[in-house]
Amino acid sequence: MTSETRQIRIGDLLIKACIVQQHELAEAMDIASSLGLPIGKVMVMSGYLDQAVLQAAIQVQTLLRDNLVAPETALRALQMVKEQKQPLPDALRQLGWTPKEATTETKLGDLLVAAGLVAKEDLLASLDTSKETGLPLGRVLFNTGKVSDTTLWAALNAQVMIRDKKINKEQAVKALRAAYDRQQNFEMLLSDEGVIKQPQQKRIKLGELLVLSGFLSQEILMTALEVGLLEEKPLGQVLVTRQIITRQVLDCSLQIQDMMENHHFMPVQAAEILRLVITRNLSISQAIAELGLLGARPHETIRFGELLKLSGLVTEDDINEALRLSVINGNLLGKILVATGQLDELLVHAALRCQFLIREGFLKQEQAVIALNYCQRMRCTFDDALVELGWKAEGAATPIETAQASQH
Repeated sequence: MTSETRQIRIGDLLIKACIVQQHELAEAMDIASSLGLPIGKVMVMSGYLDQAVLQAAIQVQTLLRDNLVAPETALRALQMVKEQKQPLPDALRQLGWTPKEATTETKLGDLLVAAGLVAKEDLLASLDTSKETGLPLGRVLFNTGKVSDTTLWAALNAQVMIRDKKINKEQAVKALRAAYDRQQNFEMLLSDEGVIKQPQQKRIKLGELLVLSGFLSQEILMTALEVGLLEEKPLGQVLVTRQIITRQVLDCSLQIQDMMENHHFMPVQAAEILRLVITRNLSISQAIAELGLLGARPHETIRFGELLKLSGLVTEDDINEALRLSVINGNLLGKILVATGQLDELLVHAALRCQFLIREGFLKQEQAVIALNYCQRMRCTFDDALVELGWKAEGAATPIETAQASQH
């Protein structure tokens, strides 16, 4: 099998199997690019294929990449899944495919058996099923009810921590058993017993962030994590190379992860920032501002409403009325000013970015007032105003980009 076949993309695979047409794939790719969603998810949402066929295509992609099945057999099996509604393992067996032998022991299986959470005979049976289907062992154990999602998640986390040399196998086995018996979080148990130190500031894990923001399901996350452990690849790389998420989603997620260490975002807030950035094509700073998460700092010299008044964009009465409505409706001040016709979204976004730059020390108050007035007169973006006023050289990083870079 050639390296080209091993690297085949989901879209190309579906085209070769005559499951979708080229124009359907092109349309789905445009939508996926604009929304920051995986191509497979978009094709299901668009009605070009169903979820069962997509899952089969992902399994076939794995089999092809690992050189476990001939391309013609894989494509025919995929067609049978669509046309005859057959499960992929049945279609492959009907075509005479015989899986290659696999080892009877895995790190994951070892941990679960040693902790007494899976019987040896159940592990061996699950390994056989894993061989036949191409699914990771963890997914098989979960799908057949041998382990709960909580237990599987804990075992996968244990593997990661063993790999990163935070704990050894003996500690992992003992903690897995104790977490199961006490119905306690695996990592919290390790922390309570002094085996690991819990960080003072919670840093949301990449997988948790993606699940919370709706870009990933818990089931797919566990599978991707297991694949990453088996292939010794970072989770993000597995998710992108298998087209589960886009590179844009991964890059934004990593930036937001880093920002959480310098800000007091809750995990749900971080997830909402990511969702806004991807679905509405906002910058991270715009999303933070729109969610009202610009925490006051000692060197912040001006409030949002004061900035608007100083710039002459609204009056004191406008602000008071907007504040009254915001208390009643629970909305942000900027949204109220837009809704009541006092400002448009262009100027609200400009003012929010002004506030951010003043707070981060990249812009003086008097510069902000001038730039906001320029935005209003010229109907331009705030960055364009900074360029035209000579406070940012064309082609150079924007103050916001510089501020973001300084937080990494």
